Amino acid sequence: MKERHRLILDRVEEKGKVSIQDLALQFAVSGVTIRKDLVELEKLNYLTRTHGYAVSLNDLSERVSSNFSTKEAMAKRALGLLCEGDTVFIEAGSSNAHLAREIGRSGLDVTVITPCVYVANELKNCHQEVVLIGGVLQKRSECLVGPLTHLCINNINFNKVFIGIDGYSPEHGFTGRDVMRAENIRLAIEKRVQNFVIAESAKFGKLYPYNVAKHGDIDTIITDRHLSTEFVGSLTGQGVKVLTA
Repeated sequence: MKERHRLILDRVEEKGKVSIQDLALQFAVSGVTIRKDLVELEKLNYLTRTHGYAVSLNDLSERVSSNFSTKEAMAKRALGLLCEGDTVFIEAGSSNAHLAREIGRSGLDVTVITPCVYVANELKNCHQEVVLIGGVLQKRSECLVGPLTHLCINNINFNKVFIGIDGYSPEHGFTGRDVMRAENIRLAIEKRVQNFVIAESAKFGKLYPYNVAKHGDIDTIITDRHLSTEFVGSLTGQGVKVLTA
């Protein structure tokens, strides 16, 4: 990786969101050069670009706004999988934040358990009961992690789990870029209740370092209609139901 690329990533991770103009001034290069740098870094899944800015992939508020209509459609599809009286564990992530918003709008009588501050805030003015479990706050992901979070997950009951992923491959299953969040997910799915993944089709075919779940751990995938037939076949062949929005 180029030294400038490393410095750009450091700056973006520090600030969460940095304009192309500011990066060009900082590194004394043109805006065109910075845009080319950001395209390369985005292809490698180090950051994302939006409206003249480079955005950290850990900045949840920015990710909630990206691909808004797709995530909203997936969340509405996922809402149909809930029943009155469910106790639902909702992990962190932008698609799960949309699901929380749809739950609040629906008036459905469910209890939501979450390690994500953003998810809890989506429901703070709604009638559903919300249990925000404790832990150490990852500020950009707004997710609580660590031993206290693990203790809470192990000692609380729920009948449905909704998780997010960063990648999927037929060989490795579902993977993530954050080891702490991956551990939260692993503990939740070990309850062996109904486990659901909400993920955009663009995440399929990508591989990240940390194992999140195997095929046999997941009951249903909720994704968009652009998921390739190759991945649909791989998932259904392993007994995973695929729903598209």
